[in-house]
Amino acid sequence: MKPLTKLYLKTFLLTGIPYGLIMIGFDLLDGDGFKLWKFLFLTLFFGITMSLTLVSFHKYRLKKYGIQEFSDKNLGVTQTKGIKTKLGKTELINKLKSDPIIGKMKMIETENGITLKTGMTWKSWGEEIKIILKSENNSDFEYQISSSPKLKTTIVDYGKNLQNLTRIENVINNIALQCI
Repeated sequence: MKPLTKLYLKTFLLTGIPYGLIMIGFDLLDGDGFKLWKFLFLTLFFGITMSLTLVSFHKYRLKKYGIQEFSDKNLGVTQTKGIKTKLGKTELINKLKSDPIIGKMKMIETENGITLKTGMTWKSWGEEIKIILKSENNSDFEYQISSSPKLKTTIVDYGKNLQNLTRIENVINNIALQCI
């Protein structure tokens, strides 16, 4: 099954079935009883609507960020990337703090890296970005950057975690940035 089809199906199942069950629960509490046709209709209608809306918008945003071919990796909400640089941990922190967007994030220094936490926006409940030093060789440093949603039940992130990785990579590589 294609990754995009799997995401549509996953979104349908994780939104439609709970909605149908909740609505049937309300009917049972009201004394209306269980009606199979109503459960199926509510489940299908809500699940299809949410799946088409959420995944289509997610797909649109990923295409906007340059993703042309969809895979399980780039459709997922957790994004990871490795990067090599000449910047040590202190220089990296100073560079990240100087960025107008990353500098506003809550930054926690750890033993082998940095953790950044973002606040809630209309696109997400917030993200946790980890920059971990993987290896140090003379003046070359290799970092692994990962960005994932704070809310673990997030199904689609509209490319927000991919955007976080790209922004950090651009800051590290001194690429001029526009505020996104």
